[in-house]
Amino acid sequence: MDFKTFWKESTVGFIIKQILLAIIIVVVLAWVTLLLLDKYTHHGESVTVPDLQGLYQEEARNILEPYDLYPMVIDSIYVKDKPLGTIVEQIPPANSSVKKNRSIFLILNKREAKLIPFPEVNDVSVRQAEALIKSLGLNVSNIFYRPSEFKDLVIDVTYNSQHIEAGTRLPEGSHVDLIVGSGISHSIATVPLLIGKSLKEARIEVVASLFIIGGVNYDVTPLDDEENYVIYKQNPVAGNKISEGSHIDIWLSKDKELIEQSLKNQVEEEEFF
Repeated sequence: MDFKTFWKESTVGFIIKQILLAIIIVVVLAWVTLLLLDKYTHHGESVTVPDLQGLYQEEARNILEPYDLYPMVIDSIYVKDKPLGTIVEQIPPANSSVKKNRSIFLILNKREAKLIPFPEVNDVSVRQAEALIKSLGLNVSNIFYRPSEFKDLVIDVTYNSQHIEAGTRLPEGSHVDLIVGSGISHSIATVPLLIGKSLKEARIEVVASLFIIGGVNYDVTPLDDEENYVIYKQNPVAGNKISEGSHIDIWLSKDKELIEQSLKNQVEEEEFF
C-alpha cells in the first residue's frame, strides 16, 4: 500500500489525521486565547500611579479617571495632624507602574475624631496615670506639682486649662495636663467660703487658694443634675488657717432652705468672731 492510499483509505491514516487536526485546533485556540488575554489585560501597557495622599476621595477619582484607574476605599483611621476625610495612604504607592483598569486602594482619615472617655486617675500615681492615658490614645502635655497631702498622686486633670471629670469624652490624640501632689506645704492659707457655690465654682476657688477638694458628698444622690446642687457645708469651715495643699470636704444639696440657713449661720459666726 502506497502512502497516498494509506493516508486516504486506511484506518490508521484516518486516526493520524484526526490527531493532527486536534493538535492544530488546540494550537489555534491557545494562540487566540493568548491574543485576547493580552488585549484584555493590556499586556505591555502600564501607567504610573499618581500621588493621592492629602486629597479627598472625589478629587482622587477625577485624577485617576484619565489613567483608567479606579479608587476603592478599604479602611479609615484617625490621624490628628491630617485633614479629616482625606487620603492618608494608598496601595499601590505613588509612582508605581500598574496596568490600566485596576483599582487603587485608599485609606482615609476619619471624618470625625474618635472620642475617648477619660479614665479615672485621681489618687493614682503619676506614672500609672501617664501610662493609662497614653494606652487610650491620649497624651500628657505637662505635669504641674502643687502642695497636697497626697504626694506624687494625681489630684486634678485639666484639658484646655479647664478641669475635667472622669468619663469626659475627648478627641483621640488630645493633650491633657496633670496636677500632681508635692506634699504638704509649710505655708499657711485661709480656707475660702464655699457655701452657696456649685461644685464647679468651688473647684476654681479651692485651686486659687492652693487647697484641693477632698470628699464630695450629696444629701440625695444626683441623677444627671449635679449642676443644680450647691454646697451647704464644708470642713474645715471658712476662715480657718491651715497648710496649703490640705483637702476641704464639701456637702451639696438642692434644698434652698438648707443652703440659706447654712449661709446665715456662717455670717453669724463671722460676726461673732
